[in-house]
Amino acid sequence: MRPLTAPRAFRQALFAEVLNPKTALFFLAFLPQFVQPVGSAVLQLATLGFVFVVMSAAFTSLIAIGAGSVGAWLRRNPTVARWQGRVVGTIYLALGARLALQER
Repeated sequence: MRPLTAPRAFRQALFAEVLNPKTALFFLAFLPQFVQPVGSAVLQLATLGFVFVVMSAAFTSLIAIGAGSVGAWLRRNPTVARWQGRVVGTIYLALGARLALQER
């Protein structure tokens, strides 16, 4: 299997998001409450949708940049990555024990 290129990953994500019915339901349920009775409702919805997309893209970009920086730092510090694995393993064991000992 060949590696996934960034443009192809972007197209796949865009395709999945456009076809996601939860996105449409969110916009249909959330945005109309901010539409004023005066003026074009279509223009107001389009403007609100555009603002949402711009803000989401900016926030997601910040998260991606931050994740890249954290990933680079973890690659430079294998001790931290090893301890991270131990901490996550301990958390999973504790959750498993809690689930096993839980009474109905």
